[in-house]
Amino acid sequence: MSLEKIVAEAIENKPLDMKEAFEEEMKTRIAAALEEKYKKAMKEEDDEEDEDDDEDDDEDDEEDE
Repeated sequence: MSLEKIVAEAIENKPLDMKEAFEEEMKTRIAAALEEKYKKAMKEEDDEEDEDDDEDDDEDDEEDE
């Protein structure tokens, strides 16, 4: 809806309203992109921790033998 608002304001030749609509859309998109990047980073961190746990288990098994 925001992109439609930007276009409508541009067509109506209201640059200030267009600027506000554009800024709002950019904030929304940036927030979504940052959230996605954060989720990806947290997933990668969890995966690395799981790998570390697996390596520790392997070392324990070797010591038991």
